[in-house]
Amino acid sequence: MTDITDKEAQHLHRLILFSDAVFAIAITLLAIEIHPPEHWHGVADLFGQMQHKLMAYAVSFAVVGIYWISHRRTYSRLRKANGVLDILNLAMLGLLALLPLATELLWESGSAAAALVYVGLVTAIGLAHAVAWGYAALLGGLAEPMPTVEKIYVLLRVALLPGLMCGLTFLSIITRTPWGWLGIALVLGALFLVNRLLVGSGKLSAAQIAED
Repeated sequence: MTDITDKEAQHLHRLILFSDAVFAIAITLLAIEIHPPEHWHGVADLFGQMQHKLMAYAVSFAVVGIYWISHRRTYSRLRKANGVLDILNLAMLGLLALLPLATELLWESGSAAAALVYVGLVTAIGLAHAVAWGYAALLGGLAEPMPTVEKIYVLLRVALLPGLMCGLTFLSIITRTPWGWLGIALVLGALFLVNRLLVGSGKLSAAQIAED
């Protein structure tokens, strides 16, 4: 007879494996949707015609990669999973699977409105991820033992950072100014200082800061 602890571990393991598969498919579809122009003359002309597609692809590849890393880190803090977490995780993956569509909209339109829709989707994915983590860590009792401050800190990071970083990236791309990149540098610097302060006060584990 299988021990209940083994069943819980298998449940979490299968949830993570399924999630990894969705991340892999989403990041692959980003490249599959890119098609070369019908007529081009030389490498410079080819990249000139495809620059919007390649830029949108690069941004989306980074977004999916960042979310995969964030998902791996947060779910590595869990001891087990349950049906509620399955549903919340599926909601997040459902939004993530729309990224190839939003990326195509971005390079087909190239407008500020398309960028706003894209950033909105990225923000929604982060919020869905935060809801799943918040349930697992604060309500469901699924996380490993850790300070409540650390649970809330992780919640705020996964909820706010991806959309903010994506928005700042598009700010610099659309306006062709360095202000978005400067904003990202300031956010990362502030995050580093907050990590140090929380670790120094004992409110954040050293394992958390080692990941950043």
